[in-house]
Formats: sequence, structure tokens, C-alpha cells
Amino acid sequence: MRRHKPRITWLIGLVILYVLLWARISFAQPTPDLTPVPVWIYNADSFEFWRTPQGELQGFYPELVRAINLKYDTHLELRPVGGPEIGQRFNADSYGVYAGVLRTESRARTKILSSKLFINEVVAASPSMSVNTAEELTNARVLFRQNDATLESVQKRYPDLTFRSIHLVATSEEAFRLLSERKADFYINDASEMENTQRYYLLSHPFPELRIPVVLGFSPELRDLREKVNTFIGEGYRSGALRKALEESKRQYLLSRIAISNPEKDWLANNPLEIWLPKNENFAPIIWKDNRGYQGTAINMINDMRELLGMEVEVHFIDNYAETLEKQHWPIRLVDVAESSNTAHAAGRIGPDIAWHNLYYNRIKQPFLWDEESIRGQRVGVLEGSFSARYLQERFGNDVVIVTQHNLNGLIDAIENNKIDYILGDLSSLESTLRGNELFRGVLKVAGVTRSEFIVGPWVQPDHPLFQLLTQVHRLSSFRTQLERQEERDFFPDLTKNTLKIVSVILLVTALFSLFMLIMMRRHIKENRLINRNIVQALEKVNRAHDDETGSHIQRVAKYCAMMARELKLSRKMIAEIEHFASLHDVGKIAVPDRILRKQGPLTPQEFSEMKLHTTKGYTIIQGLALGPVAENIIHFHHEKWDGSGYPEGLRGENIPLEARILALADVYDALRQKRVYKPAFSHEQACEVIFDGAGRHFDPQLIALFREHHLKFRTIFDSLAD
Repeated sequence: MRRHKPRITWLIGLVILYVLLWARISFAQPTPDLTPVPVWIYNADSFEFWRTPQGELQGFYPELVRAINLKYDTHLELRPVGGPEIGQRFNADSYGVYAGVLRTESRARTKILSSKLFINEVVAASPSMSVNTAEELTNARVLFRQNDATLESVQKRYPDLTFRSIHLVATSEEAFRLLSERKADFYINDASEMENTQRYYLLSHPFPELRIPVVLGFSPELRDLREKVNTFIGEGYRSGALRKALEESKRQYLLSRIAISNPEKDWLANNPLEIWLPKNENFAPIIWKDNRGYQGTAINMINDMRELLGMEVEVHFIDNYAETLEKQHWPIRLVDVAESSNTAHAAGRIGPDIAWHNLYYNRIKQPFLWDEESIRGQRVGVLEGSFSARYLQERFGNDVVIVTQHNLNGLIDAIENNKIDYILGDLSSLESTLRGNELFRGVLKVAGVTRSEFIVGPWVQPDHPLFQLLTQVHRLSSFRTQLERQEERDFFPDLTKNTLKIVSVILLVTALFSLFMLIMMRRHIKENRLINRNIVQALEKVNRAHDDETGSHIQRVAKYCAMMARELKLSRKMIAEIEHFASLHDVGKIAVPDRILRKQGPLTPQEFSEMKLHTTKGYTIIQGLALGPVAENIIHFHHEKWDGSGYPEGLRGENIPLEARILALADVYDALRQKRVYKPAFSHEQACEVIFDGAGRHFDPQLIALFREHHLKFRTIFDSLAD
């Protein structure tokens, strides 16, 4: 046995060596890398990403990151950072994944990008102005967020668009602050950046062709990860999971903006929420009725209460709403009509009020209402139980013959059969009815506008248990309505030969229908322009009848303004609007008492303070007529001065809209040349001396330089249109 011991020892040693080698190889295998991969995201609340009060991350991207980690055992980790930092990291290709990247052509060439996650629309936010086309932003003061692709995308898609000024901001919060301080006109960014439901503002959609894909970006080290992510995105689109996640994130984000207290929950659990709305009268844009049913912000708010919060809302549509409103004491009124001085209404407001001025209509060959007082003794047709009926009764009593009808067609029949002299009602109802009436299209005109200052808006009893909740819901609903848009559909069906034949026939029919629609649209555009012109002419004549200014003064001021706008090389549309609306600059004097307006002598300080209100009153009068920002700026700001000493806002320098600065110079020149009760007429030379002296104080120095060059044209215009 001893002879075999060395062999046994050798075998045992060999086994031990094998075990050690196996252990070494096994333990030498690399462990999986558990180092998190940062996913950089802009740190601002939106449906893409937000924090709960407890600090938990919610939104589309947190859900996306969790789903990718679960599927591929990756270790992506969301890292919120500020706008400048994420921009610097992305431009430098710093390590990580980048969420919310806007895909542009230049980025597609130079960066590693994923497939499309969703499409973002570019919108423009403003506290008080709205635009329909990109051209209307010409000469506007605009804000863009720095290190963002929106400015590049706008400039590439609209190369001829020029702004008065461009200012880059670090955050959206800074942009909205500058807007509220009137240091800019519009903040332009993709829609997700506008989701601030803490304040009211108007959203415009002037870039319908500009829809920017939102993608993920990858640093060069993570190029391989892109394939996994693209596979995940493709599967998500095919299954519908990605679209569903987007919609749910948007819904949950909006819900997160609303805080429902326990007392509010208890009230809703034990009480029905009842709301009364007008059935047969329009109060656009709060509520109106068309062939699709009831529309407007009140309807949107009710739908949001039902869909977002699951609230049970009982809606009652009431005939003779304005008449019933005075008799009832409804605690919740989404359509409340009150005088602007009504403090009870002010205490219960849950949203912005709208100036409410109804319009008089009569036949084109009949005279305008030079003064609303001349309506006394006339027969005026109104809808039964409407606000117009209440207005006439309260303002004129038995001095006006009020003829009521159940509907607008009845009013048109009455004026056709000479049973009434005028129709009084809201602009949206009457214009929509006239457009559908072949007989009276182009036969009736705007004859005048009501002068009493009423406002219409949503109201809730201040001590109502739901006052705060409904205020939040109204603000959220206003935001949601403005931002709502149709998502892009990817739909490419396989076409057989038979299908192609059918499609060809459909396309032919569609082409013929489109041609017909283009002809109709052109006709409607002409009609709308005529309506707009009639409104302006009516307001001009009403204002002239109320004030001592002559028609020649209005014509001259319009000519001065148009000439200066042309010399400034403004767009043709801008020149036309400035000339067209210059005549309305003092329309607010309609609301100034005659004792002040026609006073033969200097005004007292108190009277002058009341006179100065004509700028804000004029702005209120025309707000509901949708004449556009040029008209609004001319009326509101034509008494502002370059050094900030003007009124009503005390704007300074370029913060004053250009059209208002032009109007101010033209108006002063013509006023100096005219003989007034309180002064003699100035010669051209004397007027020029006064205007030159106002450079840098009253007037824009650049406009003064232009005036020096073309002052003889002013004299020619004055002489050719002398009174």
C-alpha cells in the first residue's frame, strides 16, 4: 500500500488545484454594472414630469423610465436640472440620456436621437392679446427660452417673420413675470412649457405648420441603448400603451393642480351641484349655441368637472335667462351679468370678466345712432327675457317701445315687416343668424353700440363651500381649453386596386367640394371684412356725434399714421390695420360724460382724471369685437409717453406698442393745427416746434427723426383735408 501513496497524494493535489482554479475563474467573472444612468430632464412642472407634495416623481417620463428599466433591466435614473445646465450638458454630449429633446434637422444630423415619443405644438402666450397667424407677430416683443430649439424651429419655418425684439429667458417663470410686467407681448415655446395653471393668460396657435417631434437624446457612450429604447417605443405605439400613458399623464397632471379639501369632499358627497345656463341667448365666449349644440367656456368647465374630478353636475337650461337671473338667487352662476361697479359681483368672481356691450342693428339705408339717447321713442326688437330687454327697460323705461320675440328669426321678420326700427342684441347671435339668412345678408348694418358698462363672467357666492375649488377648476379649464389640440395620426392603410379606384372617385368629389368651399370662404371673408368695416364706421360715427372732433380730423390722423407706417417699412397688413383703426383711438369718449367732454374751458384735476379714463373705457368697449391687437393697442395706449409720464399704464420707451407711438405723434400734430375752444390753431411751423421739443419726453426719438424728414407731408395732408 505504501507504494501507491505518492499517486494518491498526487491525485488529491490535482483535485484541489482544479477546485481552486474553478473558484478563481468563477469569482473573477465581472458583476453587472449597477451604476445608474442619468436621465436629464428640465426641472419644471408639466405633464412630462412633476413632483407630488411628498416629493415623489410623477408624469410621463418617470413612468417611461420605470417601464424601460423593468423590461431591459437597465438602471436609468431621472435627474431634474435647470434649463441652462441641461442645455450645456446636451450641447457638450455629457454622459446620460436627455428627456424632452425637440427634434430639429440640425440635431438629427449631429446628435443621437430616439424615435418620436409625441408631437409638440408651438404656441404663444400673452396676458391680454391673441393672434391667429405668424404674420400678426410682426413687430411684437417676444420671449423665447434660452438653450431651447423653439426659436431655431420658428426662424427656419418662417424665415420672413421679423419681431420687434427677442429676449431670451432662463425659465418659463421668468417669461410669465415679464409678460405680467408688460415688458413683452408674447412668450413663444412648445405647448408643454405653457402648463402653468396658477394664472390666467391667452394662448394663441399662430404656427399651425410647426409641430415638433419630441424625442430622447443619448450621449455617444449610450448609442447601443438607443436600439432598445426604439424597440420599446415602437411596441408601445403598436399596442396603444404609449398614447394611453400620454393621455393619463396629462389628466393626472391637471388633477395634481387642484387641491380638494376635506370639507369640499364632504359637501360634494352630500349635495347636488346645480348650475343654471341660458337656453335661448348667447353670451359668447362663455356660452353660445350652434348646430353642434352648446359651446363655450361654461360648457368646457362643466365637462372638466365631470371628466377630471368625477363630479355629478346637474345643468338646467333656462328660457328668459337674464330676466330669471334677477329674480333667483343661484349660488353658482357661470354666466353672471352685472354692472362693472357692482362690488358684490367683484367679491364672487372666479374668473376674468368680459366687457358686455350689445349692438343696435337697422337697415343699411337708415341713419346711424349718433347718440344712444336718440333711441328714445323708437321701436326696438329684443329677445324675450334677454339681457337686451332688461337693459332697455332699466336705461330708458317707457321712453322706448320694446318689442319682444321668441327667436332671432322673429326679430328679422319684424324689421322686414316694418314692425320695429332697430334690433338690439349680442354680436355673436346676430352675426351668426345674419350669415345664414340670404335675404338680410348685407341688408342690415351695425347702427350703434350700448354705452352702459356691463360685465359678464363666472360668479360664485363668496361664502359657498366650493368657492375656492371652483376658482381652481375654472383656471384649469381655461388653460385646458386653450391648449387642446388634435394629435397627429400615423395611418397608412394598404391599398388594393379596387380601393384605389374608390379613393380616386372620393378625391375627385373632394376636389370639387374643396373648390366650392374656397369660393364660399372667399365670399365669407369679404362679408366678414364688410362687417368689420361696418362696426368701425358705426363706432366712428357714434363717437363723432358724442365728441366735437370732425370727420376730417379722423381722416387726417389715419393718413398721417399710414404714411409713417409705410416709411417705417412695416408689413402691408400692419400698415392697413394702423390706418383702418386709427380712427377709433378716442372711441372711449363715448363713455365720458357730456359735461366734461363739451366743457367750455379748462378741466379741473378731478374732471381730467375722469377724462383720462377714456383710454381704458375704449379698450373695454372694443375688446369683445375681436378687432385685434393693433386696434386694442391704439385705443388703450395712445396717451402713453416715451418718458413714462403718460397714462393709463405709465409705459416707458419701447414698452409702448409701436402703433400707439405713431398714433400719439399724429394725433398731437393734428390737434395743434386745429382751432379748439381752449386754444387758437397753430401754424405748421409752430406745431413742428412743439413736436421736436417733445423728442425723448413725449415722443419716440426715432419717430421724431422720421417726422423731421417727412414733416412737409403732414402739412400736405392737413391742407388737403382741411375742415
